[in-house]
Amino acid sequence: MARLKAVVASLPAELVELLPYRTLPRRIRRQFLESIGGRTTEQVIERAARRWVQHGYAEALHSIDGKGIGSAVGVAVALVQAGNCVYIRCEDGFDIDTGMECRACVERRADRRAAKRAAAAAGRDTSIVRQAPHRPGWWECAICHDPGKGQIPEGGECVRCQEEAASATQRLADQWEQHNIDREAERQAVAADLVRQAEERAAAEAAENQRVAEERTAKERAEADETARIRAKLAKEYPELAAVSGSTGPAPF
Repeated sequence: MARLKAVVASLPAELVELLPYRTLPRRIRRQFLESIGGRTTEQVIERAARRWVQHGYAEALHSIDGKGIGSAVGVAVALVQAGNCVYIRCEDGFDIDTGMECRACVERRADRRAAKRAAAAAGRDTSIVRQAPHRPGWWECAICHDPGKGQIPEGGECVRCQEEAASATQRLADQWEQHNIDREAERQAVAADLVRQAEERAAAEAAENQRVAEERTAKERAEADETARIRAKLAKEYPELAAVSGSTGPAPF
C-alpha cells in the first residue's frame, strides 16, 4: 500500500485532482500494483513522468486545442503499467539496463510490418488506425502502437516506424550492394588466379624447353668433342692413313 501511495502521489498534480477522492478506486488497486511489478518505485515514477509528456497526456490537458482527458483513472493506469513487450527488461522500446533499443520490439515491429504487407497483398484493408485511448485527437501507430497527434500518416505508421522501415530497406540495399561487390571481387580473384596459373605453366614450359635445348646442345657438343678426340688419336697412331688420303681436312675415318 505504501508503494501505491508513493506512485499515486508522484503523478502529475492536475491528474491526481481528476481522480476520485484524489486516489485510485479500491477495485483497481491490485491490478495497478500488479501492472508495475518488476520495477522499483523510482523506475515506475520515471516511467509515468516520461509517458505523461511523450504520450500526449500533458498536451491534451493543457494546450489550447487540447481535448482533455477522457478517464483520469485510465490515464493513471496507462502511465504506470508495463508495456506489452515479451522482454521483461524492455522499457517502452529500450532496454532499461543498457539504454539500447529493445531487439524484441524491433523484431515485433518487423513482424507486424510483414503481416501488414501480406494483408495488403491479399487485398485486405490495412489502413485503419486506432484512436489512442484516453487521448482525444490522438492516434496509435499501426505498427508499434506509439501515440501520435494530428493528421494520420499514410499507411498509419509513425515517423519512427517509417524511418525504421527506410533504414531496413537501406540496409538490405547496402547488403545487396556489398554482396555484388564481394562477388565481383571473388570473380576478379578467380580470374587473377587463373592468369597466374597460366603464367606459371607457361614459365615452367619455357624453362623445360630451355633445359631440353641446353641438354641437347651440351650433348651435341660432347659428341663433337669426342669425335674430334678420336680422329686426332687415330691420326696420331696411323699417320700413313692421313698421308694416303692427301686431305688437309678431317681424317676420312
